[in-house]
Amino acid sequence: MLADCEIKEIEIMDILEDCRPPVTVFCGFLGVGKTTLLRHLLGQAATAGREGGAARWAAVVNDVAAVNIDGSLVRAEAAEQRALGTSGAAEVVELGNGCVCCSGADDLGEAIARLADRGPYDHIWVETSGVADPRGVATLFTRKNPFGRSLADRARLAALVTVIDVVAFAEEAAKAGGRGRSVAGSGQRPVFELMLEQIECADVVVLNQCDRVELGGADLARAEALVAGLNARAELVRTEHGQISAEFFTERMRFDGGATLSAARWVRELNRVAVDRTGIAVKPQTIFGTPRHEAKYGITSFVYRARRGFDGQRLRDLFVGGLPGVLRAKGFFWTKEMPDEMGFVSVAGGIIRWEALSVWWAARIAMGRATLADRPESVVANWAEPQGDRRQEIVLIGVDMDQAALFKALDQCLAS
Repeated sequence: MLADCEIKEIEIMDILEDCRPPVTVFCGFLGVGKTTLLRHLLGQAATAGREGGAARWAAVVNDVAAVNIDGSLVRAEAAEQRALGTSGAAEVVELGNGCVCCSGADDLGEAIARLADRGPYDHIWVETSGVADPRGVATLFTRKNPFGRSLADRARLAALVTVIDVVAFAEEAAKAGGRGRSVAGSGQRPVFELMLEQIECADVVVLNQCDRVELGGADLARAEALVAGLNARAELVRTEHGQISAEFFTERMRFDGGATLSAARWVRELNRVAVDRTGIAVKPQTIFGTPRHEAKYGITSFVYRARRGFDGQRLRDLFVGGLPGVLRAKGFFWTKEMPDEMGFVSVAGGIIRWEALSVWWAARIAMGRATLADRPESVVANWAEPQGDRRQEIVLIGVDMDQAALFKALDQCLAS
């Protein structure tokens, strides 16, 4: 069996032998410390190269505003490094007026491709805007264009890193289970919902601001447990003022398309439902054991399932009134008022988002738009007469939840 140091050496050699530059992407809401962290990393360029020499790095900084203040700060750091005689952070690319996970995605892809072609760079660092969804950034590397090419042909996504202000996260998480408010599916994402989605799609979660005096040791440990409960696959790192060794990010590749994008606990729970029903795991690497942090802090999750339709008003009243202990909930539902629509509900703290995803296959067949033979395998696996594929399947994740009481409350929302 290989020792840990030998495995690490093999991983580093694999990185060095691939000529495509590794790319580390930093996500996180406004003010969590992404720019400070990136500036600290760039400050290590002088000795971060091979055999203790200078590393040749590039940085791409995105801001949705017309004036990219963060980009200016990073550019100043790079200029200081050059003035000191190092070759690290030789180029800083600023992207403004658009978020790199949506309207500015093409700009980010083009910027990384240009840097990769212009290199060689030992590493490319990307700081996204505060509202960026890491899943959208990852798509640049995983989705092929009509010609069968993707950004992964030019560069390698090393890791999706989410930076959180651990104090702000702990404060928002403490509100979970209280009275909530509904928002439209297409509306602007509230801060805490965005924060959870950034955590759920991360290879590494950096818990920044750990030095804040209002956060005790027990609070910090509980926040770590909550993060692990949302995404057990992510590595957790505590930092103060964004200070972390660059080697932590450059020593190995962490991103895995299937595992990273399916790491959210609610996704894993729905996968387990599919496995229980069919005996076939769609993506085996997305099935994880129970995180060790959960028992101590009472973090649990379970899936509510039913076939009868909900009474829409009762369901909304229940969620808005508050689900005790529930931090996160996601899943599919249908109501007697709109039986053809596949509904999707997402709960993040006190925010409840309702969306209509599509039309149930049972409804398509009843309308004559499809036949039983047209059903995909995944739909057949969830088929049960007389409802077809219509079902209630909602994952609940939280702290000290009373499963029996929550299930009873949901049962009472079913239409008679």
